[in-house]
Amino acid sequence: MKMTIKLVFISLWLYSSAVSAEHLYISTGFTPPVSDYYRKVLVEIDNRLEDISISFEELPAERSLALSNNGINDGDCCRIPPVVMKSYKNLIQVPGSFFTTRFSAFSKDKKLAISNFEDLKPYSIAVPKGWKLIVNRITSVNPRELYVVTTPEQLFRMLDEDRVEVGVVGYLSGLHLIRKLELQSVSAIEPPLVEKELYLMLHKKHQNLIPIFSHVINEMKNDGTIDRIYKEFQ
Repeated sequence: MKMTIKLVFISLWLYSSAVSAEHLYISTGFTPPVSDYYRKVLVEIDNRLEDISISFEELPAERSLALSNNGINDGDCCRIPPVVMKSYKNLIQVPGSFFTTRFSAFSKDKKLAISNFEDLKPYSIAVPKGWKLIVNRITSVNPRELYVVTTPEQLFRMLDEDRVEVGVVGYLSGLHLIRKLELQSVSAIEPPLVEKELYLMLHKKHQNLIPIFSHVINEMKNDGTIDRIYKEFQ
């Protein structure tokens, strides 16, 4: 009996040591301020999971997905699962979204009635490359003029210089650039053009961690931590 207890203790100790040594590398294709928001959320998740530590880095979007799908990195933050899982079959969604991406129209004219993509048709539009789904959706509307620009900052400079009437970009990124460039006359038009919940994706080798991460994320949503962190970036 003593030997059995000793073996059980040793097994539990070895298991605990293995778990405590688990270090996850999670990457993102997003840039600040969204990546900064992700970083803060993941730091909080790290703090709440005693047996798991997390490293986080920004990478080009496709590289982040490829490394995570190949198991070189452990996960990607954050994506629309049905879209990603069609091509990256080794990635699994962690239930419990902690970020809803919002793409909004920004303009100097606060009176513009824009509530969907079709409403963009009469205007000259700028949109940053990188989000193919958004670029393709705007292209299909066939607006009066369309500029696919290199960076969101270029988009806002075009708005400020009256070279385009409307810019379409992520809501948080837009607010960040308005403050950074000190643009007094440009603002977001409500409602957003699109809102999609994004989810943390882990490589399937970490399937056993899915319920653990999901529990912590939901705990952070319920206790107000997610809302508190998000408000720091509005």
